[in-house]
Amino acid sequence: MSTLTHNWFRAAAMAVAPVVFLAVFLYHPYLAGAAPGPETVARAVEADPTRWAAAHLATIGAVALFVLAFQGLRGLLRDAGEQLWSFFAFPLVIVSGVLVAATAGMRLTAAAATQTGVAPLALVEAVRPWALTLLVGGSVAFLLGALAFAAGTFRAGIMGRTMTIVVTVALVVMGLAAELPFFAAYYVIAVAGIVAFWPLAWTAVRAGMAADAESGTEEGDGPTAPRPRAAQEHRGGFRSLGRRRPHAHH
Repeated sequence: MSTLTHNWFRAAAMAVAPVVFLAVFLYHPYLAGAAPGPETVARAVEADPTRWAAAHLATIGAVALFVLAFQGLRGLLRDAGEQLWSFFAFPLVIVSGVLVAATAGMRLTAAAATQTGVAPLALVEAVRPWALTLLVGGSVAFLLGALAFAAGTFRAGIMGRTMTIVVTVALVVMGLAAELPFFAAYYVIAVAGIVAFWPLAWTAVRAGMAADAESGTEEGDGPTAPRPRAAQEHRGGFRSLGRRRPHAHH
């Protein structure tokens, strides 16, 4: 697979994932209040079991897409020479995705309860301790992974200074929003994901096009296309994060 095609797949995952995530949670029945209780959840299930089931099935798919988007970011940082923060960040995001998807699967069973004669409230109360444990674990893992990715993005400097700061802040906001006990926090995660991943997707496309152009000129006699700025070519403050500067000896 060529570098251009590889980066197009990265860009597609990063561009689509936050939009799908936002659409899924706009479709999901809104749950009012902080840490919605079993009664609130049971009412939402009984109001429309089909919508509840479809929303949680879609949630599992949206989480999987988000993991792919972070995989694309991991690839961009690795190509730029950033191996420290992203190395730890991506496994944390994977763990978070598995735990959140498992939580969605447990809540999905509440919709099936309406067809078997079991009271949804009783089932929601029964699985609540387990679902909260998974959700808290997934939220903490996501926070740590998002912060690590933010540090890696800031350090690598794969974009211009202003856009690097914007993307870094958006990644931090995503991680912090995951710790909020409100349903509306999912909207914040999705919007922050768009702010973070869309510039990264464009960066991936540009890097792939530049690499493809360079590969083409190496086979011919034309001038070499300019390469995108890699992490090792930066000499600004971003590259100094986490590194010690050698002291001059007199």
